[in-house]
Amino acid sequence: MLKDKNYTKTLIKICISTIIFFLFLFQPAYVKAYFENSLKDSIENIEKNFFSSLISLNRGIGVAIDKNIVIAPLDIVEESKNIVAVDSKLNLVLLKIDKNLSPVSFQIPQKKNNVFFLLTLIEEPKILVVRGNIQENKAIIEGNHTAGSLLISPELIPLGVVIKSASNSEVLLLGKFYSDINRLIKRKSGWLGLQAQTVTKEIGRIIGISQGAIITNIYEGGPSDKAGLKRGDVIVEIDSIKVNNLDELQREISVKFVGETLEIKVFREGTQKIFKVTLEEPPAKIGFTEIEPLLQIQGVEVSEIPETVKTSLKRAINGVFVKKISESSHALGILKEGDIIVEINKKSLSNTKEFYELLTQSARQDLLILVYRQDSFQYVILPAQKSH
Repeated sequence: MLKDKNYTKTLIKICISTIIFFLFLFQPAYVKAYFENSLKDSIENIEKNFFSSLISLNRGIGVAIDKNIVIAPLDIVEESKNIVAVDSKLNLVLLKIDKNLSPVSFQIPQKKNNVFFLLTLIEEPKILVVRGNIQENKAIIEGNHTAGSLLISPELIPLGVVIKSASNSEVLLLGKFYSDINRLIKRKSGWLGLQAQTVTKEIGRIIGISQGAIITNIYEGGPSDKAGLKRGDVIVEIDSIKVNNLDELQREISVKFVGETLEIKVFREGTQKIFKVTLEEPPAKIGFTEIEPLLQIQGVEVSEIPETVKTSLKRAINGVFVKKISESSHALGILKEGDIIVEINKKSLSNTKEFYELLTQSARQDLLILVYRQDSFQYVILPAQKSH
């Protein structure tokens, strides 16, 4: 796609027959020949060195700054799971792609030129010669050009990308920011130190909030634990961005990095609270377990947690052990033998006595039950009409 010889000839023909004609119409023949050959060489070098650095996006262009990471204006990128990082100050986004490109190394302009090359994608790669002026960290070039197009100096040095398209397009010169952008690529994704699940209608009816991500586990000593978050808190916002479910929580965290401090708004026992959580690097042995929601649940036979089970657990757990589920129970296939019930209606329990006391206290109510299963926590609901 990027090395079409016939297309290169077309480019050369266009550039020479139009641009050279107007720029050097009244120059001596040897001057025109010199610039014609110079322009040919420049076009050939741009084709060779930079055509394989661009990729077409839905609403613009991405330019490779690593072999499989491209940079693009944030405004042209729709929601994407391929986002590696976002620089909100520069209004740029880094995207991971499934192919290898030739990385571009942006540099600070050596001269204040007023004529540049612009490498763009309009169905196919094109090289344009544009006029413009450099103004501190940006350049203003004539014409409405595709966002993400690569601006190159006459010396064939990559300068920046088009970030705003209008009658005169704005180019952000990335040389001064290149080291910061490069650090974004190498930064490690941040760890929040919790597990959560989406607030369902059933859970929402009990806790009094209809949306958000309810925390099922806080890792002891982790970022959320240090900040004061608790199991049962419902995360409703991160940095003033609404969180309606677990997917949105995960998406917001996926573009944050170790060392970043987030402002997290939670719903706790009828009130809203704000916590500041500084993300950390995840421990090597801790990972997130994706939790499948349970649709319905009923009572089970429980016992104290057997000693053999206690010694096999990776952490200290208090609660009661799901010993048996009869074939006639409505809980069959929902709760599992071996589950540990940790809470009922957000009240902790340590033994069977407390379990039955809480069941008695909660008679004729839906029950919000926290269970521990396969090294992770999950909330499930026991509807009142099925509680016996």
